[in-house]
Amino acid sequence: MPYWWAACFAAFLASFICTFVLVRFLIDFFSRRGIVGIDVHKPNRPAIPEMGGVGVVVGVSLGILIAVAMNFDWLVKLFAFLCVFWLASIIGVIDDLFVLRAKIKTLLTVLAFIPIIVFALLFPSEIVLGRPVLPFIGRLRLTIVYWLLLPFAIAVPSNAVNMMDVFNGVMSGCTCMASLALLIASIILGRIEAAVICSSLFGSLLAFYYYNRYPARIFSGDVGSLSIGAAIGAVSIIGGLEVVGVTVLMPFIMNAFHSLRSLGGLLERREISVRPISVGANGVLKANLSMEAPSTLANLFLRKGPATEIELVKCYHLMEAVSCVLAVIVALLMGVKF
Repeated sequence: MPYWWAACFAAFLASFICTFVLVRFLIDFFSRRGIVGIDVHKPNRPAIPEMGGVGVVVGVSLGILIAVAMNFDWLVKLFAFLCVFWLASIIGVIDDLFVLRAKIKTLLTVLAFIPIIVFALLFPSEIVLGRPVLPFIGRLRLTIVYWLLLPFAIAVPSNAVNMMDVFNGVMSGCTCMASLALLIASIILGRIEAAVICSSLFGSLLAFYYYNRYPARIFSGDVGSLSIGAAIGAVSIIGGLEVVGVTVLMPFIMNAFHSLRSLGGLLERREISVRPISVGANGVLKANLSMEAPSTLANLFLRKGPATEIELVKCYHLMEAVSCVLAVIVALLMGVKF
């Protein structure tokens, strides 16, 4: 077994076990302290412990630190990733505990790209920016456009993932598939450090999905969704997987676009007075046809007819699965010399 394969496996196993064990503890810990959220898509509106994303942050961090211990040559890229990841998780913790306004939260996630800039300036041979690879075209040299878009490379994934964390298992299941697709793409293109990061991310999300799937025993909270979205954005930049990252995030971006367009701007979910869907007494979900209701993917799915939460979650997962297959195809095309 090649050495980097061993590191990927170690990162996956460590993050999976750590998250699986820690989240089980967090369920009781947050329940006893009243850190809970209401599952609004259940008729009885149960209180579910939140901030389970702490388990993902710890698990991913442990997996990557173990990989660094196995090969110090990966230190720069892996630590640059961790700095972005930790910064986004801190923003999420603050939002979970004190509730930030939507625009403030977005601004803070925009600033989360700064560690990548710092590491790129300090270690230009390790982290190369402005040279994305496109299928059929090859490597580009972007000096201005790339740097103008870079501040959004963390903010967009973070907030898009956060906006789709609304149903049991949707965010965790979709990002689990996304991290697996990025892992496969990393292996295809020989991006070893990105493969290590994605292995750790995949292991942690797989463990968290076990607790977050329907019926959810714990929610990720913003500490989870913001940090996971930032992780996907960061590994896409650091690993030179920008096009692959955009492809796996297409359902998240579509959901965010429809929501923002219908709302007319950024709003915290607590500030939205009209919900996009309604919940019947039997638990069946229906689209809210009011013109004031946000046009989320759920609202669009349910316009074809009522559905249960499980059926709706499957629609999200199917969309993400298609995006992940396309992302792997994109990676294959990126590896072809034209």
